[in-house]
This record gives sequence, C-alpha cells and structure tokens, in this order.
Amino acid sequence: METKNEEHPLKIRSARATVAAGIRLYTDNFRRIFRATWLPALVCALVSAFATKTIITAMSQIIQVAGIQMLASAPSLPQQYLVQSGLTFLDAVFTVVLMSYVFSLLASHRVEGAILYPPRWWSLPDSHSLTRTVASAIVWFVTQVVVGGIFGVFIYLGIFRQSVTLLCLAFVILLIAVLLLLPFVYSHMRYLTTRDTRFFDVLWSGYGQGLRHWGYIFTVLFVMMLLLTVALTVTMLPAFILIMANMKSQMGAAMGDPLDMPTYMNWVSLIVFTLSGFIQVYVILAIHFPAYYMAGSIEQQEIQRNEKAKNTLH
Repeated sequence: METKNEEHPLKIRSARATVAAGIRLYTDNFRRIFRATWLPALVCALVSAFATKTIITAMSQIIQVAGIQMLASAPSLPQQYLVQSGLTFLDAVFTVVLMSYVFSLLASHRVEGAILYPPRWWSLPDSHSLTRTVASAIVWFVTQVVVGGIFGVFIYLGIFRQSVTLLCLAFVILLIAVLLLLPFVYSHMRYLTTRDTRFFDVLWSGYGQGLRHWGYIFTVLFVMMLLLTVALTVTMLPAFILIMANMKSQMGAAMGDPLDMPTYMNWVSLIVFTLSGFIQVYVILAIHFPAYYMAGSIEQQEIQRNEKAKNTLH
C-alpha cells in the first residue's frame, strides 16, 4: 500500500475530515488489523462471555434467594464474586495486550506511512508498545480510581444525609472531571504512537497543548461515540435478548415455575456472547484511528504555532 499524503498523520484536519480519515484508514486496512489482532481479540471476547455468564448466574441466585428464601445458596455468592473479579482482571490484562497490538500498528504507520501486513496469523506483542500501553493504562486506572472515589464519597454522603444538593454536586464534579481529562487523550495517543517520546514529558506538555484544542478533541470524540453507540446497540442486541430470556426464566423459577430454558442454552448463550463480544471489540477499536489522526493534527498545529512564534521573535 503506497503512502498517500492524505493519510499522513501530521496534517491539519477539521473534525469532520479527521473522523473520515480515521474510519477510512481502519476500513482500508481491516484485513491487516484483523490478522494482527484476532487472537487477543478472541481471548477478550471469551473472557467477557464467561464474565457475562457469571453475572447472570449470580443475579439468578440473588433472585432465588429473595424469591423463595433459599438461604442455603447464599454462601455461593461470594464465590461468584471472586470468579467475577478474576475474570474482570483477566479481561483488563488481555485488553491491554490487544491495545498494544493496535498502537504498534499505528506507530508503524506513523513511521512507514502504511500499516504493514503481518507475516503470520499470530505473533507476540511488540515489547515497546506493550510497555507504553501498560504505563498509559496504569495512569488512566489511577485517575479513574481517584475520580470515582471522590464521586462515590459525595454519592454516599448525599444518600446518607438525604441531601439532593450533595447528589447533584457529585454529578457536577464527575462532569467537570471528565471534561478536564479530555486533553489527556491527546497526550496518551501521542505517547502511544510515537517512538521517541518520554511519558511524563508528553503527559504534562501534551495536556497544555490538548487544552488549547479542547473543542476539537471533544467534537471528534463526541462524533465517534455517537457512531459507536449505534453500532454497539446493534451488535449487542442478540446477547441482550439472551440475557433477558435467562433472567426471565430465573425469575419464573423463583416464583415456583419450572425452568423453561433447555439445558443446551448455556452453551448457546456462551457462543452468542463470544461472537457478539468479538464483533464489539472491532467496533470499539475503530475509535482509536480518528483519535490517532486527531493527535497528529494537533501536533502539526503546535509545530506551526511554535514556528510562527519564533519568526515573530526574530
């Protein structure tokens, strides 16, 4: 695939052009992306499917305990919680691995001007991209814990004191935190797709640069989230129908009715959850390609801004 000037990341684009260029890069190179990422994507889908089944089982037990007073089954709920926690951790680990593959492809595109075709149907993650993805994930995790903790404290105080003011304040704080964190999207994307950058240098200087282009970042991400919401709603529909069918069957059992779901539905549900999750992975991956071009556009604007400032001084 020859390098085209329109595909170069360091090019100033409007929000509309950025979204269009990112989607085009993703769709034009989907076979290459799929060949490089199908294995970690499949593992993520399997783990997510088992986690969904665990949640359904736990909720069914809660319904049964509440409906027919099967207190003897209550001790198994902590076990379900431990299993769910373990699956959530595994899902997070393999998601980081999956994203390292994607950022490796984008970093290669930045250097080579094209997403290269992987030589094999399976490969180990690039250690450089994996290290950077882990560092970025840790920072985002800590940030979410801090923001979530503050939000949770205000929610708890609002419920405990029955204060509508505190509850409203909690959501205002959450909204402000989300809006202030948007420039970090640029910082992290630039760090993850550029080989010769240092984490904290990009993190702090990049935040100031991203803050100057806050509206541009918000517009690109907002448009992509709208598109993803529509696509995810469609792909989640089969799994959602099965979840509702399972829950309705368990609620009927709690009322004394026999289970109306055949025994093989457990395997059918697992297969459907896996296929649905696998498709959803590639739907979600699409947002990173417009974000990649968004970061390149901001970087190019900052380069021109600095050159203009130097020429003004001289």
